[in-house]
Amino acid sequence: MRPRPAIVVNAITFMDALLLFAVVPLLPSYVRALSLSKTEAGLIVGVYSAAVLVAAGPVGHFADRFGARRMTIAGAALLAVSTVGFGLADSFWLLMLARIGQGLSSAVSWTAGMGWLSSSSPPERRGRALGTAMAFANAGALLGPVAAGPLGSTYGLRAPFVVLGSVSGLLFVAAMLSSAGRPGSTAHQDVRAVIRAAVGSPPVAVALAVMGVVALVSGTLETLIPLRLGEYGYTATGITAVLTAAGVTSVITNAVVGRLFDRIGGVGIAMAGLLGSALGLAVLAGFESPSALLAITYVLVTPAISSLYAVCFPMCAAGADAVGIGHSSVFGMINIAWGFGFMVGPAAGAAIASVTSDQVAYALLLAISLFAASRMRSLALNE
Repeated sequence: MRPRPAIVVNAITFMDALLLFAVVPLLPSYVRALSLSKTEAGLIVGVYSAAVLVAAGPVGHFADRFGARRMTIAGAALLAVSTVGFGLADSFWLLMLARIGQGLSSAVSWTAGMGWLSSSSPPERRGRALGTAMAFANAGALLGPVAAGPLGSTYGLRAPFVVLGSVSGLLFVAAMLSSAGRPGSTAHQDVRAVIRAAVGSPPVAVALAVMGVVALVSGTLETLIPLRLGEYGYTATGITAVLTAAGVTSVITNAVVGRLFDRIGGVGIAMAGLLGSALGLAVLAGFESPSALLAITYVLVTPAISSLYAVCFPMCAAGADAVGIGHSSVFGMINIAWGFGFMVGPAAGAAIASVTSDQVAYALLLAISLFAASRMRSLALNE
């Protein structure tokens, strides 16, 4: 029996997110083993997201042109090769090359892979399918450091990525053997025509705006809050516990929101998510929170943020169907919006906080969230 697209894509998004964070606990060991500078270590981490940002648009276009399943198979092969290569690398430049390969494969996972899953799912169950895939990704992000750290400590620095690369090779085989699923729409192939059609579709335009805002917010919070907790005296274990609690709520939220989307649509969920995140930002911006309240607020605001991530993909798919363009193309745009927001948020938020205070950075994010919610109000009433 051939594996279904949902099984393959869920496994690939899980592995993609796991590998994104697997390097974190091993980074100090790489610094010592290869005499890396802090700048080089930062580049190894950051080039992954940069590759996604650059490649997501072209990957989405070619996936709709040549087939999302084919692109997903190629991405799984690249994931396996680059991950094993990362484990065997013995210099900064080889690590960079392997990490770029992982980032490019991630762009494939979140454009072609999600496009394949979306077009293979009946419209009335698409939110559930895409939400489940995002829940698997969040689970992978949680388990990445847990899987890589002990493997590296016990069997050596190369072991985690050789093992995970081998597992990725099995995902490539599963993708090769998978069923094709339902064919997707590829009515427009010209890039400019696709962009015009996407921007002219209200669900796609809303999803792109929401993704940009939530990436900005979450990227800033995930930078400033761990730094502040560290200043309050939290150990690495304590900070990890807070992030893990938030991550668990993300897994649950993604699964629930996907099912909820299939029942009530997306704009109302997006409105609720924006207002929920705004409420959390208002608490953070209002005063210098004690350490316990800061951690609790972060965990409590995470479901609102996760709901925004979860709703964007099915909204884009619905908008793409309405104007007759392929799902992978709009998912490529979604990933560009995420990459831009997640790149600007941590850098700008940290810079603003260092010059003023964390509360000023949170207040600016609050204003952006409320503005986005106000712009969506009429859409929520008319949906």
